[in-house]
Amino acid sequence: RNTLDWRGGEPLPRPVESCWLLPASDEAAVAIAEEQVQLRAAGWKVLTCNPEVVRRLDDKVELQILAAERSVSEHLPVRYTSPGSAAYPCVLKPAMGEFGRDIDIMYTSTDVLRVTGTDDEEAELGGAWLLQELVRGPFEYSTSLLVVHGEVLESACLRYEYDAEEYVWPRVTEVGRELLEVPPDHLAVMTRLLDGFSGLCNFNYKLRASGQMCILEVNARVGADLACDMPRKR
Repeated sequence: RNTLDWRGGEPLPRPVESCWLLPASDEAAVAIAEEQVQLRAAGWKVLTCNPEVVRRLDDKVELQILAAERSVSEHLPVRYTSPGSAAYPCVLKPAMGEFGRDIDIMYTSTDVLRVTGTDDEEAELGGAWLLQELVRGPFEYSTSLLVVHGEVLESACLRYEYDAEEYVWPRVTEVGRELLEVPPDHLAVMTRLLDGFSGLCNFNYKLRASGQMCILEVNARVGADLACDMPRKR
């Protein structure tokens, strides 16, 4: 086995021999960033950065704010700050979470109020929930990047095809996948969001009808595409 059930705190894991410690969950990514000095002293090889940089990428609401700061908001789904301001159907997701957990398509403001436990459709959702545009289409791109101090050193992209136009992964059936080169314009947009970041990360995105990329989320960790689906020779 090459996995550890460690998500931060004492006791620190100890490597049998010098090897890389890579996060496979959001929680582990933050823990490695927070305890990088101690982990290196224990014998691990670690590629990480300021934990706040990791948190902002993983937090879906903060990612929207970060995109606005970096002038790439047009490459993310439209954010609706209240149930009453949304165009339905749309997607509701918790700010923190992974692997599609607790993400769902909302068809009315009543659906949003029920899930969030609020009773005013004009009230802002705040930082705990992200209500955003539903980007349609059966194709979804998953790009893994090796990044050092904001510079992308390696990239690998898989395009997945699903059996529906409107869905929330993983509640959909995969019908195909293809290994692709990452277009330079896509890489340029992703790089804008990675200032100060070091480590492995994963971008999930779709393409609008215009061909413009639309980033659904960023994971500051190893993604399932790289861990499980990427051809080993790649």
